[in-house]
This record gives sequence, C-alpha cells and structure tokens, in this order.
Amino acid sequence: MTAVLWMKSSCTTCRNAKARLAELGIEVEIRDYYRKPLATVELEGLLPNDPAPMLGTKSPRYKELGLKDRKLTKAEAIALMIEDNNLLKRPILVHPKGVIIGFDSVAYEKLVP
Repeated sequence: MTAVLWMKSSCTTCRNAKARLAELGIEVEIRDYYRKPLATVELEGLLPNDPAPMLGTKSPRYKELGLKDRKLTKAEAIALMIEDNNLLKRPILVHPKGVIIGFDSVAYEKLVP
C-alpha cells in the first residue's frame, strides 16, 4: 500500500508536512482534496466512528455551525464535509503503519524504518 497525503495545496501546514515527509524519504501519493473533493465513500473509510479529531476546528464554517458544542455522528460529519471540505482537518497521512491527523513531525519520524 502506498501512503497517501490528503491535503489542500494552498495550506502552508500541508506543504510543510509534504516537505517533511520528503526529507524523511517517505514516499506519498498526494491527494489535493480541495481540487478533487472526497466522495462520501472515501470519507466513510477515512473517518473514525467519532469524527471529532477529524474536524478542522479553525474553519470559519466550524465556528459558524457551533460545532464545538455539538457531538456529531459520523454520518453528520460526512454530510457537512461533503458540503464544505474545509471542515476536514488537514493534512491527513494514511500510511500502512497508521493514520496521522494534522502535521506531526515526530509521528512522521517514527514511520521511517
């Protein structure tokens, strides 16, 4: 399985994550979900049953919808993310050794054999 970095190319944090992975020699397939939004089936496979860690809390839409005080079901989160993909926290690294949400250089280093 090839590792996939789900990111938004205009996001500085995502670009930093991509650069760090390259520095570490970790090959990834880049998936810019802003240019090619995720399908419902992709989100179903990506999100855990409790989608809270996958929500982009810095998104204006997150604040507008008052999501901080709500516990969304996986289906509710997916429906909202289909409407506005900025609600998905980024970047997301899907690697054979696990999924890393957000840019975490230390976690990336642990993936190096």
